Amino acid sequence: MNNIFSKENFTLIINRIDPSLNNDIDFLYDLYSSLYEGIVEISNSNETFGQFNVNSFELIYYLVGEYLYSTKGLNKEQIESFKNNEKIAETMISVSADKYLSLSLYNHHEEKLTNRYLPPISSLDLYINLMLNIVSRYDRNDPKNTLIIDMLTKSLSIARCSLNLLVDGYETEALSMWRTLHECECILILLEKYQDVAINAYLKHMEYGLVYKDALADKERQNSLFLQIKAEMNELDLKSKDMKKYIEYGWLLALPEAKDNQELKLNFRDGLETLAGLHQYSQIYMTSSEILHSTPLLIYSNKKYFYYLTILNLYESFFRIEEVFRNLFFDRVSDEAKQKYLEMKKLYYSQLLNIHQRELVVFRNMKKGTK
Repeated sequence: MNNIFSKENFTLIINRIDPSLNNDIDFLYDLYSSLYEGIVEISNSNETFGQFNVNSFELIYYLVGEYLYSTKGLNKEQIESFKNNEKIAETMISVSADKYLSLSLYNHHEEKLTNRYLPPISSLDLYINLMLNIVSRYDRNDPKNTLIIDMLTKSLSIARCSLNLLVDGYETEALSMWRTLHECECILILLEKYQDVAINAYLKHMEYGLVYKDALADKERQNSLFLQIKAEMNELDLKSKDMKKYIEYGWLLALPEAKDNQELKLNFRDGLETLAGLHQYSQIYMTSSEILHSTPLLIYSNKKYFYYLTILNLYESFFRIEEVFRNLFFDRVSDEAKQKYLEMKKLYYSQLLNIHQRELVVFRNMKKGTK
């Protein structure tokens, strides 16, 4: 698209981006015109890569981004002074050109094993998107009343983030993100299973976490809770060095299954994951931990292996999270939302199950060294 926008069309685009910039149209259009001409000149003299099409939308977004960020917090007089400074204008054009050439035209891309249009990605993304739209209608960020829905929303967001990393070719990073999702789903399963008992215990230890970080505004309460933590630890015969793990996992001790469980430990693998009934994932969790802590496994990883490892575990976590969603929230949604969800489930849930099985076969054959 090697055609410069007219000032009229440029104005329409700016008003869509940010109507408050309407008074800056003349200034921005002059910058855009100079930027466009400079990029076209580079294209015409580009002996290394040859000529390229110029995307005016990209140029405008980079330019407007620079301007908005640079003038944020300035008053009208300061903005006028900014606009009248020729050196600033030249710098904005130069920086916008560098970013367009580097980040849009010659941006580095990892080798990609998938894309967002293939069913293993797009079908799961579609399902997650509808669930996020449903849960977004509930009140949030009030832990005493919305803990489970906050955890569910975050879990779905993390699952989507892991999918996006796979699309962009970052398989090991996607597995590290699944590691966080796995932690969230374990908590969700226990919160859904034990309801108030688990929620109250979790909230108590969440406040203990603020005490441990010296983050409570009420210092008198903080001191009182600190003494309470020490007293509870003494009853459990825990040492001072155990405080952090007690604060993080001590809420598990309030659950019925934890009582008289001599093998239970205050950690993820032998505590949270085990009580959630997902101890079979401990080896994969350990693998993701190795990646997270920058071992050679991260640097010299097999992209294809970690792609399948991540997508399979992502699907399995999603199936469990979707069950929590149905158990807790499905009956609360509107009839219209419920009908839409049921229609989608009828169309796509069985497809997701089939995709998981198909990818599992590929992964198993790959590990055997067969095609």
